[in-house]
Amino acid sequence: MHSQSAGLGALLQQRLLRGEHLTLYGPRGSGKSTVLAQLHARLERTGIPCAYSPATTALDDITRALERAYPGVRTGEVGRRAARVRLWNAADRRPGILLLDHFRCNGSAMVSCLRRLHGKVAGVLTAVDVEAETERSRMRSSRYGAMPVRMPLSTVRQLRRLLDVHWDALELPPLEGDAARTFVTAARGRPGWIVQCAQLACERRYWRDCGPLVTVLCLDTEAAVRYQALAMVRAPQPAGEGAVRDFRPRPAGRLRRD
Repeated sequence: MHSQSAGLGALLQQRLLRGEHLTLYGPRGSGKSTVLAQLHARLERTGIPCAYSPATTALDDITRALERAYPGVRTGEVGRRAARVRLWNAADRRPGILLLDHFRCNGSAMVSCLRRLHGKVAGVLTAVDVEAETERSRMRSSRYGAMPVRMPLSTVRQLRRLLDVHWDALELPPLEGDAARTFVTAARGRPGWIVQCAQLACERRYWRDCGPLVTVLCLDTEAAVRYQALAMVRAPQPAGEGAVRDFRPRPAGRLRRD
């Protein structure tokens, strides 16, 4: 994670430890999930009760996150409502932090639960996909008192450095300047877009003798970034912490630099 995102993570951690409820918003692929995952790793090292939910679209996703934050609470022998009461009581005794990625508020039950978490867990951070400032009105964070925080976009220099690092790591043929500039422009400040583009470029179908099919690769990268984000909030999540599988089929052949 580059220094800009690292600085944001440190700021978010301070605010969460003060008991704030926050909504981190920004376009798909801008690095919100990376910030949450690294925050989770840092908080786990401190011993503070903490849980990360890779997708949060139902009340039980929040309940399962609380169960992971407080594994000593016996919830399997009671109903889910009683389990939440036990978990809230545990949070009263020892405050913790919830990191709820790919958040989508569906129904008043989730709103009620999030409101009840105020004053119990130390802080809650939700991550929401917002493609443009005009879409901020769709965010429902104000319904449960969360303060919005905008995900900063990466600079052109940061994106070009990231592109070079991933391109070289995957042993892909060198990029011409025009192709690299096109990829960076199409990324629109989103480091996740660059990472996805490099991964797709490993497939032979995106290459010809003259070089990569830049336009096709840009279109497919945008589609992949959007599809993966939608798949996270649509697919049922397992009870454990396992990551959702990549939607793309295994490529028939991967390109390597001669």
